[in-house]
Amino acid sequence: MIAPQTIQLAKQVAIADYLAYRGFQPITQRGQRLIYQSPFRQENTPSFSVNTTINRYKDFGSSEAGDDVIRLVERLEGCSFAQAVERLSQFAGLANKPHFSFSGPLKQESTSTEIRSVKLLANPHLIRYVESRQISFPIARRYCQEVYFQQGGKNLFALGFANDKGGYALRNGVGAKRNLGPAGYTTIPASQAATAVNVFEGLFDFLSALEYYRCEAPRLPTLVLNSTTNLESALPILRQYDQISAFLDNDRAGKEALEQLGKLGNKIIDRSRLYANHKDFNAYWLEISTFHTAH
Repeated sequence: MIAPQTIQLAKQVAIADYLAYRGFQPITQRGQRLIYQSPFRQENTPSFSVNTTINRYKDFGSSEAGDDVIRLVERLEGCSFAQAVERLSQFAGLANKPHFSFSGPLKQESTSTEIRSVKLLANPHLIRYVESRQISFPIARRYCQEVYFQQGGKNLFALGFANDKGGYALRNGVGAKRNLGPAGYTTIPASQAATAVNVFEGLFDFLSALEYYRCEAPRLPTLVLNSTTNLESALPILRQYDQISAFLDNDRAGKEALEQLGKLGNKIIDRSRLYANHKDFNAYWLEISTFHTAH
């Protein structure tokens, strides 16, 4: 028999935090409700709602009435009530469990992290994540992998983008926005020699540009910084080109990086003017992708 206090502890786990742990992020927020694409099926119109005030969910794509986090785990993991309570109790005790926040993902720290395996992108949770960023599966699969790793004794996974040093920039929407292994930039060669180069700040900016310009691969050599902190080490490569097209973020870090590029003496084209009213290329692409694709 399960102790009542154990059941109560399990019920206190925020549904949004549990979904974040499983790799699901909301599409939008309406008051106290977070709106998701259903974790139970593929869909184009989000039909899954979480009320963060009372910590209950409603799956409008099924006949089931709204329910609590224990029932969600039962359905999502195909387990019994007792197993769901046990798993939620373990989750509640994690020191570094992810918490959802619309202010952005939280970086997790651990003293021990080990890559277990790297696979072709096929995990439905990660596919759903990239599609929520309006990136098509073929484009994502061409440049990203599934990275399975162990952190603090727990097995985790995330979308991985390999850098030139053998490390990975990890993303899963919530709870994993970090590097695994050596940090560094990623270079993507072009089929022909060129005197110009593209520079992107992050993975999703690069993928958004491919979608925006309707191409599977960049026409020019491309360098993805993965973080503006990697710009200094990338300067020797960038000096080799006469022209640099900079797709950097419209924030302080992005502007400082653009200023640093300007000191190279190359011709710098500030491509962020395309998305001047947005933080970055992906934010712009999220807003205009439906209209853009239709035309």
